[in-house]
Amino acid sequence: MEPDVDQHYEAYVNGSWIEGIGTVSVVDPATEDELATVVEGGEPAMNAAIEAASASLEGWRGIDATERGRTLRSVVDALRAESDRLARIETAEVGRPLRESRGIVTDAIDYFEYYAGMADKIEGETIPVPGDRLDYTRREPLGVTGHVIPWNAPSILAARSIAPALAAGNTVVAKPAPEAPIALLELARIATDAGLPPGVLNMVPGDGPRTGEALTLDDRVDKLVFTGSKAVGKHVMKMAADNVTPVGLELGGNNPCLVFPDASLDGVVDDLLKAYINAGQVCFAPRRVFVHESISDDLVDRLVSRVSEMTVGPGVENPDVGPLIHEEARRSVADAVAEAVDDGARLLTGGERPRDEGYFYAPTVLDGVDDDARLACEEVFGPVLSAFEFSDEASAVERANDTEFGLYAAVYTSTLERAHRVANELEAGSIAINGYPATFPQAPFGGYKESGLGREKGQQAIDHYTQLKNVTVTLGDAPGAGFEKSRE
Repeated sequence: MEPDVDQHYEAYVNGSWIEGIGTVSVVDPATEDELATVVEGGEPAMNAAIEAASASLEGWRGIDATERGRTLRSVVDALRAESDRLARIETAEVGRPLRESRGIVTDAIDYFEYYAGMADKIEGETIPVPGDRLDYTRREPLGVTGHVIPWNAPSILAARSIAPALAAGNTVVAKPAPEAPIALLELARIATDAGLPPGVLNMVPGDGPRTGEALTLDDRVDKLVFTGSKAVGKHVMKMAADNVTPVGLELGGNNPCLVFPDASLDGVVDDLLKAYINAGQVCFAPRRVFVHESISDDLVDRLVSRVSEMTVGPGVENPDVGPLIHEEARRSVADAVAEAVDDGARLLTGGERPRDEGYFYAPTVLDGVDDDARLACEEVFGPVLSAFEFSDEASAVERANDTEFGLYAAVYTSTLERAHRVANELEAGSIAINGYPATFPQAPFGGYKESGLGREKGQQAIDHYTQLKNVTVTLGDAPGAGFEKSRE
């Protein structure tokens, strides 16, 4: 079934569709056919969006927090009514298997529901200070927040940052990726139609230099949130420095899994197959599996057997693995695998283009990859998993940490002491023990090292989208103290 999309989309600003400075073609990565055209917003559309967000700020932040939560619950209901359509759009844009897109959209809606419930629970604290004084804190919205959303999971990666920003009383200007903007443009329309005041959520598609920099460089934006590549994240941070704009960054991962001899191998293999969700285009997907030498052959054989049976095809057919986002991405993955093989790695399965049409790459497993290879050191964003053998715990941890990234890691063992010991030693923002779950709205998420700055999700996201004010009231008989009863 074809997704229900318009032939052309404009930017969504202040509750209306507006044109930009050009058009961009959105392509179905499974067929290489044009799905729709979308405007290139550029500086004019971005300026209009920031003006709308600024104008609507006082009204949105000023309403009762309980009412703000009720409005977000209306958004939740409206998104649920459109969830299947949004999932089909995301599958068409990104290529992800439809069952995965349905799960992604459901999770995105869960973020709005979670933060709708938190809107009236953003609390300060009282602090004991010397003297006859009352000291307390308030958490207040930052103002206009700017969100640069990547293409690989647009619905959920937008929701996890936009929902807490709105719940905290901020207004939002978001820039979806040019590869996958349609579902997010529809999300902004649905949310506004459901009762979100015009101008509170604005969506301006376009590329980085012409549209993204118009957002990043504008001094009316009070916080910038970027998810994407490390190189672009560093560029965003440098541009934001001119206006001393705080940034939140999530810049990917090179995620290790450490498997010890007492692990349940069937469960480990099931989890390692998550390396191929969305064709491996997931920031927290397993990338490197370190296996104890006593079980390495057994685990790798089981893994290769399962991976070699995985189906590859268009997302609407619900295969195990869909396409990569575009030809450049497919070629980058193929080059990284070829480099590793040229340097002595063993290609155990995959490593080929299984279909002539579309940006497909077969799910791949290698072992014998050199620790200095690109597959070992960088985030190769595709359906590739590299297996490494180790002999002792200390060396496994050292090699797992030997990367510039620190987003996610996993430990598999039935020894409780070792599980916690290794988790403490791994340099990553999230650690999974005996399971590799997707993350949850309630749990904070973010990276160590060059995986980023700040935390999304959970209560920590509210801290991320608010600023802290301290108030000290002098009481008693001190000079200037005391209050008269108001005559108003």
